[in-house]
Amino acid sequence: MRSASACGFVLILSLALAGCSGDKKKAEQAAPEAVPMKVVKAETRDMPNWGEWVGQISAHETVEVRARVAGFLIKKNFEEGRTVKKGDLLFVIDPKPFEEDLKQAQSGLEYNQALYNKAAKDLVRFQKLFKEGVVSRDEYESYETQAATYKAQLADNRAKVENAKIQLGYTKIYSPIDGVIGRVQVDVGNLVGQGENTLLATISTMDPVYVSFNVSEGDYIRAMRDKQARDSGDRPIRLVLADGSEYSHPGSFDMVNPTVDPQTGTLGIRVLFPNPGNLLKPGQYAKVRVRVSNHQNAVVIPVTAIMDVQGMKSVYLVDADGTIKNQPVKLGTESASLAVVTEGVKEGDMILAEGINRVKPGMKIKPVVVPMESGAPQQPAPAEDAGTTPAPVSGDTAQPASGDGAKTGAE
Repeated sequence: MRSASACGFVLILSLALAGCSGDKKKAEQAAPEAVPMKVVKAETRDMPNWGEWVGQISAHETVEVRARVAGFLIKKNFEEGRTVKKGDLLFVIDPKPFEEDLKQAQSGLEYNQALYNKAAKDLVRFQKLFKEGVVSRDEYESYETQAATYKAQLADNRAKVENAKIQLGYTKIYSPIDGVIGRVQVDVGNLVGQGENTLLATISTMDPVYVSFNVSEGDYIRAMRDKQARDSGDRPIRLVLADGSEYSHPGSFDMVNPTVDPQTGTLGIRVLFPNPGNLLKPGQYAKVRVRVSNHQNAVVIPVTAIMDVQGMKSVYLVDADGTIKNQPVKLGTESASLAVVTEGVKEGDMILAEGINRVKPGMKIKPVVVPMESGAPQQPAPAEDAGTTPAPVSGDTAQPASGDGAKTGAE
């Protein structure tokens, strides 16, 4: 019986050991393999710091078309809101009263011209008689005075004729500039110019347009110092429209106020933007972006790798063994694809570049290093063998993080 009991115990122990060994093999077979996922290495680059301000668009030129003579408006020769050219006929005021004034002035001129012609002939004749001693000096001087009087009246008549022509010319109103004409302020048939120069319409040049905004003293000083340090020319100026899109044409500086407003501590700046399609309209508001300074040797990571939870920024760091770790970060300037990290990440750290919503801290992956600028690996390599050097970022392609009000890209 003891021998049988011993044999039974050995058999049970063998079965138990065999069962444990089978469970271990099943567990090893069930354990998932590390999934290959793309990562990038944090790098140091020079990144521009962009300032952003709210600006207002205004026309390059605005001209008020007014009636310069009194009369009834009899014609409007354009469509409201359309483009007009310099010299185009816009309005016509009834010219008949002014035509009559011109005829009267011309008649007075002709009458006095005849009188002067006779007085001039008499003067020549009496001058000869005076020299011969036939007439007295007083008689001769009276003819001389008469001729001079008619000559002066003749000059006055010429001035009246010229003025009548000018007044008649004002009955036809032409466009003084190329631009877009607005709504007509007075309908045809109304009396205009009576007692005042009635406003008829407004013409605005739409290409180019001005955008005016104010910057703080600090931003202005930083921008000037950076310009001197880099010895650069004009800075790229961008415009962000109300729908969040970036305007396709860059701007250029036009004017900087010579003094700072002592009440607000800001400096007025005006920039010029081309507007070939008339997309920009006077009175619109838009965000102006200007490079204020340049971050030297800044640590940068892809914008797509950044997570935002209730305003807290973080990224997934990947250790050498592929373990994922959540790392809070502080950000500076952002561009369309890259962001400057001021705290939390150092150069060379591996950052998860894709699938951040499909993983969680503690998971293990097989890191595949890809270039910083590329969304897909061209020749993927394991993390330990990667040595890819991405192309440098152009300073002119950076964009600031979106936001309201005036601010700069750096935090």
